[in-house]
Amino acid sequence: MRFISRLWVMVVLAMGGAPALAEETKGPLPYAEVTIYEAAKIITMEPGYPEARFVATADGLILGLAQELDELDAWTRGRAVTVNREFVDHVLMPGFVEPHIHPMQTIMMLPIPFISPESWELPGKSYPAIRGKEAYEKRLREVLAESDDKLFITWGHHKLFHGDMDKAELDRIAPDRPVVIWQRSFHEIIVNTPALDLLGIGTEAEFVAEFNKPGIDPTHADFASGVIHETALFNGVEKLQPYLFSAEKTQQGLAEMRQMMLENGVTTSADLAFGGFGGPEAESRLFKSLYDQPTTPSRILAIPVAPLVTGDPNVWLKDMKAKYDSAKFFFSNRVKLFADGAFFAQYMQMNPPGYSDGHEGKWLTEPDELLKQTERFWDAGWNLHTHVNGDKGLDVVLGITEQLTPRNGQDIVMEHLGYSTEAQNRRIGQLGLFVSAQPNYIRILGDAYAKTGLGPDRAAQMSRLGSLERKNVPLGLHSDFNMAPINPLYLAWVASNRISLDGNVKAPKERLSLDKALRAITIEAAQVIGMDDQVGSIATGKKADFTVLDRNPHDAGAAGLRNIRVQGVIFEGRWFPAQ
Repeated sequence: MRFISRLWVMVVLAMGGAPALAEETKGPLPYAEVTIYEAAKIITMEPGYPEARFVATADGLILGLAQELDELDAWTRGRAVTVNREFVDHVLMPGFVEPHIHPMQTIMMLPIPFISPESWELPGKSYPAIRGKEAYEKRLREVLAESDDKLFITWGHHKLFHGDMDKAELDRIAPDRPVVIWQRSFHEIIVNTPALDLLGIGTEAEFVAEFNKPGIDPTHADFASGVIHETALFNGVEKLQPYLFSAEKTQQGLAEMRQMMLENGVTTSADLAFGGFGGPEAESRLFKSLYDQPTTPSRILAIPVAPLVTGDPNVWLKDMKAKYDSAKFFFSNRVKLFADGAFFAQYMQMNPPGYSDGHEGKWLTEPDELLKQTERFWDAGWNLHTHVNGDKGLDVVLGITEQLTPRNGQDIVMEHLGYSTEAQNRRIGQLGLFVSAQPNYIRILGDAYAKTGLGPDRAAQMSRLGSLERKNVPLGLHSDFNMAPINPLYLAWVASNRISLDGNVKAPKERLSLDKALRAITIEAAQVIGMDDQVGSIATGKKADFTVLDRNPHDAGAAGLRNIRVQGVIFEGRWFPAQ
């Protein structure tokens, strides 16, 4: 409290003042109580007014910025003013924007143990990096012994780091325990025999019947190997729901997700698979139980997956908004579409020469069906967010985009964009598209895919983001948790350094500049979800959302971004410490 002073400022009207001024000041002033935050530096991300030392806020909004306190006189005269100097040695940036997460996936993943190629720091727990087949099996046995779950589930296996895994191998390791291994991509699960029995699909006939349904490619569920992936995955998740979404685990997941957002400075996010796990109604009720609480310092935009928007899209949207919209959980006319498969599983569709081992990528939505879905929402006036990972998949998406009737005011966003060619990036720029990129591909997979699948040149040029910056493409960086941590400064560090797990710099010309990397977690991240008029920069009239940092990112430089510490957030004018 020693940092906070109270200033009571009374307006005195000069007797000879101009009549117009006297007329304007009659009656009560708006924003009677004002809080002014002082910082060592306020980085606004606004080119016209890039820095400040003071920002005035009231009722959750930004009233104005200044270099000196007395310059804010317009917002202090006649008002009760609190000057908060708690952050005089810190740096304020706009509240970070996470433009692509999956809260239901986050809730189900946070309570289960991670065994992955990289280390993880999560709320209340740490997981070491595990590489090699023997090391993976040893760690699996350890965490299995520590668990008394009826169905044991772990996440993070990747065959290029941990060796092959299938039902027979998992039966050898755990013959008497039901076990499910979630592959590093999240798009694939491996189930052993006891687990299949527990889930009621223990015979081949039961298994085939479960996955012989409309919209599921029958090759995406294999009884012999126990592998369930891509179009069959949601049905597999449905079978796992009682074990993933118990009341206890759901509450744990919600609490840990809130804390993870806070610790990493995220005040705005977008759910890019809304409704896909539990249905729109159930997920709305669950998310509102978190976001509508005054103790939750963040908001979320729900972007539904295309097949769940039934009937007229605009009627669906009007109904959902009427039932569930609130200040911190809300909908807009945006939809998620899917092209090709997972990047972490090498299921993305690649143009010739394809994969070095000759395997084929997979479609999440066949191109003809994707065209129909795209046209349906485009004609309804919606903005499109299309999951696409490989260059063959991108050719399909760009080809569909070029067939659409041009309209004003609609955005088309390429989500993930794991591998694109320079020619394709030119098309993205020429078409005026946006990109929401997942930069962690290059960090985790840059060396592994050079040896297996893509070769050294294509692997080095995954996440070709420097090219997009040179073409002035609006760009957001996202985690797609748990493909990467929900940690925007880490994502910015990856994109602006491109250093692999083994310490190799990959295609340095594709590094983002420091300025672009910071824009990609603030104002441009807000732009790709259509919220840059409200958040993403510190500007008059926007939400009073600030991330409090222990140092200036411009002083730290690109190399130091991941070492910056988030002290907490000011969300709509209220301070929430990270710890």
